Amino acid sequence: MNATRLRPAVGHLTRIGAATVLAGVGTGLAVLLLVWIVHSIEHLVWGEGPGPFLDGLAAPSEFWLPLVTVSAAGVIAAVGWYLIRRFGRPVASVEQAVAGRRMPVLETLVDTVLQVVSVALGASIGKEVAPRELAAMASSKVVGWFRLTPRWRRILIASAAGAGLAAVYNVPLGGAVFAVEILLGEFSIAAAVTALAVSAIATLVARPLVGDQSLYDLGSIEVNASLLVAALIVGPLMGVVATSFVAATKRLSALRPTGWKLLVVLPLVFAAVGAVGMFFPLILGNGRALATAGFELSEPVVFLLILAVLKYVATTLSLGAGAIGGTLQPSVAIGAALGAAAAAGWALLWPGASGTGLAVVAAAAFLAANMRAPFTAIALIIEFTNTGFSLLLPIFLAVAGSLAVAGLLKRGGLASFTPLDPARE
Repeated sequence: MNATRLRPAVGHLTRIGAATVLAGVGTGLAVLLLVWIVHSIEHLVWGEGPGPFLDGLAAPSEFWLPLVTVSAAGVIAAVGWYLIRRFGRPVASVEQAVAGRRMPVLETLVDTVLQVVSVALGASIGKEVAPRELAAMASSKVVGWFRLTPRWRRILIASAAGAGLAAVYNVPLGGAVFAVEILLGEFSIAAAVTALAVSAIATLVARPLVGDQSLYDLGSIEVNASLLVAALIVGPLMGVVATSFVAATKRLSALRPTGWKLLVVLPLVFAAVGAVGMFFPLILGNGRALATAGFELSEPVVFLLILAVLKYVATTLSLGAGAIGGTLQPSVAIGAALGAAAAAGWALLWPGASGTGLAVVAAAAFLAANMRAPFTAIALIIEFTNTGFSLLLPIFLAVAGSLAVAGLLKRGGLASFTPLDPARE
């Protein structure tokens, strides 16, 4: 009798295990495809060599190049998304897929490719939505093959989406926490184990192109009383700015052009971003260039403030014009630039705090308020910057202050704090 009952349980666990492995491998392969597209286009268009621009490449070789490339991205993306929306099936978001909505294969693939091509050409949007969507679509097919229950279907699709984020940035813990905290919104041993396993497998599969280094290798940073007090002050300030960023993004996204208007508005906005990018190339791309400048304190204070404002405007307008993309890396960039600028002012009042440390703390606070997910933001920033546990205490203080202020602004009706689609942050 016991053996009879045990057999179905073992078979069920075997199917779950096999589905978990396949979801991880499929996610890793999806990320490899998208990363290959991004790197190929970036090297073809922008050139090769070390530098602060885009994914560590050199600065634009020609003054006019940003205008041409970002304008081209606007035309390509507008035509592609217009055709999808006019003739294709609706592309479900990751959050909708987790809830059970079907993700069409061709439309999802084209949508994700358009996203990463736009970023590679310099569009001011995050590229992290694309691997999450493609991973969620692939995993939805996997769970269908194994005929899993609705609960396990939900867990595996969310885990794969989080693994897409993990693999594209080499942040396995951050991707797993993203899946549990944001996409599932609940904690269970089953969800945690599955999310960690899928993220680990996908990250390993994607490493031939992504590599095993952190996005910003800053190393251990000294924490002192000056940095702790600065974190208490910077956190709430980041909460105010991040809340306005969320509100602006949501309001503009609600006004996204449809039909033929998309073919006009999106290219015009992208062209405007490209024109500004001729003079301020660090605002282009997903935000890595600007974040690097903030963390390394490589630009003057006034310039960092200007770049932060321009990145804020360029990202919100691009998403409002009809572009599909994320705000994760743009949030890190804006927070890092503002934090580095604040560090210069704080040094006049209480010298001794690490400017790089305060930039990291501010980036975490901004990201947490933008995503409404403190644990995901903390895990991502730690893995992004390779700072280990050295900055945990000031990050905790800043994130707490940021979320507290953001919550007060929402309660007071001063800002709309709920993004259009939390899974697209």
